[in-house]
Amino acid sequence: MVRIFAACHGTQLLVIQHLRRHLQRPPAREFLIWHPMDNNSAIDGFMRSILAAPAFDATLDIRGFQSLKPRTQGPVVWCFESARRLRSDARSLYAWMDANGIEDGNCELWADDPLHFYVSFPRGTLKRARHVKIPHCFNHEDSLSPAWKQSLEKSWTTLSWGKKHGFLPWQRWASGVDLRMDQVIYDRAYTFALPSPWSRNSIDLSALISLDAFSRTYQDLPAAVRAEIETELAPIKAGPRPLSVLLLFGLYDNREGRPLYQQAVARIFAEAGAALRGGTLAVKWHPGASEGQQERLLVDWLRANIPAQVHDIRHRLNLELLLPQLQPDYVMAGACGSLPVVRDMRAGRPVMLAELMPPDVAAWPGGQEGLDAFLRGIEVW
Repeated sequence: MVRIFAACHGTQLLVIQHLRRHLQRPPAREFLIWHPMDNNSAIDGFMRSILAAPAFDATLDIRGFQSLKPRTQGPVVWCFESARRLRSDARSLYAWMDANGIEDGNCELWADDPLHFYVSFPRGTLKRARHVKIPHCFNHEDSLSPAWKQSLEKSWTTLSWGKKHGFLPWQRWASGVDLRMDQVIYDRAYTFALPSPWSRNSIDLSALISLDAFSRTYQDLPAAVRAEIETELAPIKAGPRPLSVLLLFGLYDNREGRPLYQQAVARIFAEAGAALRGGTLAVKWHPGASEGQQERLLVDWLRANIPAQVHDIRHRLNLELLLPQLQPDYVMAGACGSLPVVRDMRAGRPVMLAELMPPDVAAWPGGQEGLDAFLRGIEVW
């Protein structure tokens, strides 16, 4: 028996390690297919640090695969080039499997949402494998998952006739890789929250969303990773209470986003008065933040304008694995998936910042109903 996991981000790798730490499963050899999303150096470094400890029987870094290279060809040439790339990548995957004694008829592919190449390619190549859906992050599956799945399948049904009945069947025949997405079916699906829409066999793992479970997964991280984290957290844990954690999402090089965070935090500290003043504000960078220019500017502004001790947490580890140590009083964010986790574990008071509410509710998966479901039990300040 063989299990092959797939990931392109630290969040997915942490979900995988959390499942491997706590989920009872039959003995098997376990492998990982991975690459850092968009060749992001920060994501690459974090994933490598997690993989530093021997955990898998072998790993396959697919960042050099042909299909991940930029497209430079026009429509006619691309018809042949895309099939050539997929065929080349399939040969590379099968060569790695042969070297490790893996047969696709005797393996399971554990992957999250079939949106990117690291999931759709092995799904389309290992057609004899059993396909297992794992949560994309620690709050999934959630109330938005059915609408998200429907939108993904709709993107296939709305393809042009020529692409759907001409180009893609040709590509499938010429490459041997089946990338069809008209109906995504998994043999079984694991979920940390609501029943999964991805499989008729949805398995509830909500018991694994607990401070104790996250603490044990954290202890399994390489010692060097834990030492880095604890150095960052030391002044925060020693700081005055209450402790507020601000989660950053979507800043990157977005200069328009930073003023919204500044406006929201300044307003909240002004309105809350003594309840927050004199405490500690920990600013958690998003795990995918790369250069961090906007993050640094925001932290500098907060230190100069907010009546609290302000620290930042730059480490890429997700908040969920930090909660047992931090034990925050408040967790503030935009529409971030960590808020439902904080709510469900009662690991602080989850707060959505009003300035960061989705600007167009119609574009939110599931519309207003989806947003209302997401905000259940979460205050909006």
